[in-house]
Amino acid sequence: MRHALAIRILFIFIAISCAIAAHACQCGIAAHGRNAWENAQELSKSATVIFEGEPVKFELRWSLLTAKAGDLIPTEAFFHSFVDNDPHMVITFRVARTYKGDLGAEVQLHTGLGGGDCAANYETGLKYLVYAGGSDLDHLGVSMCSPGAWIESPEIATDLRYLRKERPTPMDLTRILHWSEAGWDKQEEQRKHNYEESRKRFQSATGRICGTLLGPDPRDSDSRGAIVFLSAIGYSPLSPFDTFINKGGSFCSPDLGPGKYYLYFIHAGEHGNVASYYPGVTDVAKATRIEVYAGQTQSNVTFKVPDQDSYSVRGFLFADERSDFSKNVGSSDVTVALIRTDGDLRLWFSETATFFLPKTAYFKFRHVPPGHYVAYVSVPAQGWMTRKVEVDVTTHMKFISLDIVHSKSQTAAHH
Repeated sequence: MRHALAIRILFIFIAISCAIAAHACQCGIAAHGRNAWENAQELSKSATVIFEGEPVKFELRWSLLTAKAGDLIPTEAFFHSFVDNDPHMVITFRVARTYKGDLGAEVQLHTGLGGGDCAANYETGLKYLVYAGGSDLDHLGVSMCSPGAWIESPEIATDLRYLRKERPTPMDLTRILHWSEAGWDKQEEQRKHNYEESRKRFQSATGRICGTLLGPDPRDSDSRGAIVFLSAIGYSPLSPFDTFINKGGSFCSPDLGPGKYYLYFIHAGEHGNVASYYPGVTDVAKATRIEVYAGQTQSNVTFKVPDQDSYSVRGFLFADERSDFSKNVGSSDVTVALIRTDGDLRLWFSETATFFLPKTAYFKFRHVPPGHYVAYVSVPAQGWMTRKVEVDVTTHMKFISLDIVHSKSQTAAHH
């Protein structure tokens, strides 16, 4: 159904990139020592820096968002940008203890967005053991395949003892058995026990937000929408912290790290799209943050979604007159996107441009909630550029004009 697209519309644009990344995202065995102690030794040699720290800021970096209005942007960015690590997340850690590398009080690590690109995931308010790689301290990266974990996780107990120069335990020095060897089942039982112990400890160190959502339009009962829990210190547009609404309007978050969160409700239905912050506002500056505490559940949260008008955004797309557009690009492959920049970056819209002349197309977006958006043209062919256009959707229909030009034409124009 069409309305299901708006909740996770971002996946439309990065599907190809993530498919390539996901294919390569296969974590192998990080170390091949005879026992856990030897594995800890190997891991310490391969990392550029090793430290204990807590994430204090999550920042999305994307050239599309930082470009100025009117700047030319490659139209194939959605299809090739991941090759150049754009977009990506930068996570700032407050360093508590350094084991390797010349680190200061804070360090920045680069990782993916999530959703298939091997991005590392960290919770707010928790301390981690981090192994990061990179050519130097300005280019440090982590992924879901990187060693390390939450500091209270039993799986890194041996690594911590090694790094802290403590004496190894008998278990640290026990040979790791192959599944076909006698005694492997006991080691596997211990691993399962460690996993369950880690899960229990994690639940006691995190909290949840539960409550009731009032709204939206009861005519859209087949699509109750979703609530996203956005950390006040930043988040990835592919943040995994969301939950769907149960019948009756009840909801409960997944386990969240201690800290403050915005609740952001997204609903897409046949009668319109809704995007609202708790307790029921459309402007993030007016939103109320809810604080999560370790081992506690914030209950009785009432999220009343206000009536919200939505508007259409229409316009024309003009292809470069100096290039043979129709022979090089299929008209059905050209997509126009609206990307909201003043709210949750999950709220995107896309439409295929309808060409009624060889180099002129028409597009229309319906039910766009108020907000600040970037209009972008996506063409899966090399050499094409589009000008960044910003759109304020306020109280009436918007009409915009977009254009795409070929880089060869731009070069010729300067000679």
